[in-house]
Amino acid sequence: MILIKCNRCGNTDISQFYYGSRGWYCRRCIKFGDVPLPEDESKEVDAEYHLKFELTERQKEISDKLCEYVNEGKSVLLEAVCGAGKTEIMFEMISQQLKKGKKVCFAIARRQVVLEIAERLSKAFSGLKVIPVCQGYTKNTKGDLIVATTHQLYRYRNYFDVLIVDEPDAFPFKNDEILQALAANSCRGNTVYLTATPDSELKNRAAEGELEHLYLARRPHGHDLCVPQVCYGNRVELLIRGLKWLKRQLNSSRKVMIFVSSMKKGRMIYQLLRTFVSCCYVSSKTENRDNIINDFRNGRYQIIVTTLILERGITIDNVQVLVWQRENRVFDEASLTQISGRVGRSFDNPEGECLFLCEGRSESVDDCIRSIIRANSYGL
Repeated sequence: MILIKCNRCGNTDISQFYYGSRGWYCRRCIKFGDVPLPEDESKEVDAEYHLKFELTERQKEISDKLCEYVNEGKSVLLEAVCGAGKTEIMFEMISQQLKKGKKVCFAIARRQVVLEIAERLSKAFSGLKVIPVCQGYTKNTKGDLIVATTHQLYRYRNYFDVLIVDEPDAFPFKNDEILQALAANSCRGNTVYLTATPDSELKNRAAEGELEHLYLARRPHGHDLCVPQVCYGNRVELLIRGLKWLKRQLNSSRKVMIFVSSMKKGRMIYQLLRTFVSCCYVSSKTENRDNIINDFRNGRYQIIVTTLILERGITIDNVQVLVWQRENRVFDEASLTQISGRVGRSFDNPEGECLFLCEGRSESVDDCIRSIIRANSYGL
């Protein structure tokens, strides 16, 4: 029997290999092409950073413990509720590692979040060359600090000393063995996993001692997480209730995110609402998605209708959230927790409303609400 293993994605299935003019090729990851690694050189960098706000006592405690674990060569699961400042908690660890000449990467499942995080890191670490590497941003892949989609990690085999995997339970990284292998093979050191909703695999790895587990249950402004309201009824009843709720939010000059289970449903709701109110729609197929999101953030639109593409990683001030007909199975506990976490993230507007419209009772809704209430009561 021929034994062979792909150095990039870890594939060992002989049926997924073929022998060509330059040797063995792996069918699973050949689509990523073959690119040279950036030069692995050590140099002094200006890794000082500036925070717009001081870390809370608990955030500082988590940051210090994270630095300690990483310095000891340990991998870490940082579980922190939505809006708890996970990115800012990373700053001191990133600074310490860069000052030691280490290579650090922020790996993120979705392109939009890559661009947002890269911008935040550039402002905080003004002396660093922070490079986003994602679709449309692949000409320059070398910098002092890399922020990349997990798809782009194929460019960096055995390159990073610290890999920060943001939202490892998010699509498309979750359950994708190739992306997970690319991430593992890009890191020659230790990994930090950041998420508000760790899946069972990460929890088990922490329970078995493979990962150190840090938990942060409060946002820096100290207010409780928004506990979603739930409305049950038939489709007509839910439509009436949803429109009344929307009218109240718009009369208060609040922005609203409407989450839907499919592109078809999203387009239908968008067409309905656009005749009455300034409204936009985005999905994974929207070509000018970045511009539309920025226009919504800046107040051009009052409502954005979206698929789960915006369930994570986006911060909009004073936004309220509506989940339209939650009975669809794409809305699991993790996605609902992330969606409700869009509400109340800023110091200026730390509270808000989230409404789930459901045709029947759902275990994922109940689990979501229980987890939020548990986080709100943590340490009290």
